[in-house]
Amino acid sequence: MRSVCLALVFCGWLTVGVLAEDYTFSAAEKLPPGLPAALGDQLATVGVQVSGPKRDLCSIWLLKDVAVKPDFTPSTALKYPFTPGQLVGVLSVPRRAGLTDFKGHEIESGNYTLRYGQQPMDGNHIGTSDTADFLLAVPVADDQDPAPITEIESLFKRSAKVSGTTHPAIFSLLPAEEGAEPGLANDAEHEFWILNLSAATGDQKIPLRMIVVGKSKG
Repeated sequence: MRSVCLALVFCGWLTVGVLAEDYTFSAAEKLPPGLPAALGDQLATVGVQVSGPKRDLCSIWLLKDVAVKPDFTPSTALKYPFTPGQLVGVLSVPRRAGLTDFKGHEIESGNYTLRYGQQPMDGNHIGTSDTADFLLAVPVADDQDPAPITEIESLFKRSAKVSGTTHPAIFSLLPAEEGAEPGLANDAEHEFWILNLSAATGDQKIPLRMIVVGKSKG
């Protein structure tokens, strides 16, 4: 496995905007306790910690090397060269964080894998997001093997344990912006805070934009 560090820029705390509900990010240099070695060994040595006005919200570590589809061509709905079910990273949520997924379901404290998924192309999901790309949170207790989960229905059911509903716990991915600096950006119109990251794949990096604060109106 080629070890390529997560590309991040840190100057102490970075605050974006001058809003009452500002969110900030900093380096997360220590993996969360309790991760099985099979997962921890796959992660970059530096992650991101997102904090809110009063408390830490979550920490995220991407893989050292994220697999991508060869010769991938983006479409109107799909922007990321990932395969459904593949592991992308790990999410850690502290106690009383108040983190919610894109559907507004609160996520309890604990460690979760983040796996890539695609929104079903059916009438139930029209207008909920501009893209069909998202990440699913799955409890590490139910997901300790970094290999892809090819049975998507099983993946959705495991993720639904996080949301406490029949719907998986998801974080929407937005179209990436080439050259965007790693950090947080505020979309005031939609009340989103968007985390910009760089996922390493071999000697290259793939920009990734994940909504960490905010929820779908649908």
